[in-house]
Amino acid sequence: MIDSAGRKPTAPPQDRPRAFRLRHAALAVAFVMTLGGCSTWSSTGSTPTSGSAPAEGSSFTSRVTSMFSGGGNLLSSSPDLNCPNIEYRQGAATWSVKGSGGDSSSAMGLRHQASLARTARECIASEDSLTIKVGVQGRIVLGPAGSPGTVNLPLRYALVREGLHPKTLWTRLYTVPVTVPPDQLNLTWMHVEEEMTIPRPAPQELDAYVIYVGFDPQGTGTRPPPAARSKTAGVR
Repeated sequence: MIDSAGRKPTAPPQDRPRAFRLRHAALAVAFVMTLGGCSTWSSTGSTPTSGSAPAEGSSFTSRVTSMFSGGGNLLSSSPDLNCPNIEYRQGAATWSVKGSGGDSSSAMGLRHQASLARTARECIASEDSLTIKVGVQGRIVLGPAGSPGTVNLPLRYALVREGLHPKTLWTRLYTVPVTVPPDQLNLTWMHVEEEMTIPRPAPQELDAYVIYVGFDPQGTGTRPPPAARSKTAGVR
């Protein structure tokens, strides 16, 4: 209808939130269905630690950020070292949180879903120790029952020596805060771990080493990431 001034009336204010919620729900459910089709993970296909040398003074975090943005590869400080591969822990590459209420068992009850997408690593060996730096990029999507704000992701790293009797050599669980701004259904996030240091193993042992990454909502020992070491970032 057109009013007497020739203007088309806008929707009443009380109808706008409902329309926004319906659009939000449709897009979020579609995005979650897309993630669901890619939720079986076994290996990250992590970027090899090779390539052109980084600029002097360039930090691991800045190089990982550049690589995830399509800027190139990483350089290992110990080129003769066989840096362990990264794998997603089975069943832990995605993490979904649902709300309470009548829709909690359906897609409409989804608050948010986080997933792992890309990884990178760098190994640095000294005379008696080995330090492995790991970068992880993932994505978070708001569901129909979600809302903007900070989502805390329970992200665990573990270095395991596989074999007949697997042994966990190093593990740490982080609470990774990711801020989802208003009117944004999904965004990418990044986390960097630079403190994975162990006694330097014999070269023949490294073939059995695997770096595992995954969400661990039932884990213990959660602590916030140190500001000077582990960093997070949300990107559109």
